[in-house]
Amino acid sequence: MNSGYKLNIIDHSVHGYEIRCSYHTKSRDDHRTVQNSGIMLVATTMQVSSVKDKNPVIGDMSFYEIIEDIWEVSYNTFNTVLFKCKWVENNNGVQIDNLHFTLVDLSQIGHSSYSFIIATYG
Repeated sequence: MNSGYKLNIIDHSVHGYEIRCSYHTKSRDDHRTVQNSGIMLVATTMQVSSVKDKNPVIGDMSFYEIIEDIWEVSYNTFNTVLFKCKWVENNNGVQIDNLHFTLVDLSQIGHSSYSFIIATYG
């Protein structure tokens, strides 16, 4: 059944992907001395302290991910790159030390319902 639509997916997990810099997967980084499979996403979101909070605050929140797979998806003339990620749990996996460095514990995984993000040119 060919109705003129064309879907093509290219897996870039082995060699990585370049969008202004190189992105690689965790499985590739496991065999290297230098890693480049971690990314950070800053999202503007509504934050509340509890269900009863009547004064939500809009603010930026940082999320940290580990890239598991990199897919280039083409559907007719639409092309995009997707990163399949494991998200670090913000409550237990991220700390700011006394010198204001962000420490990310990549073994603290959370947010498993949302695996994909669109890679952009930033």
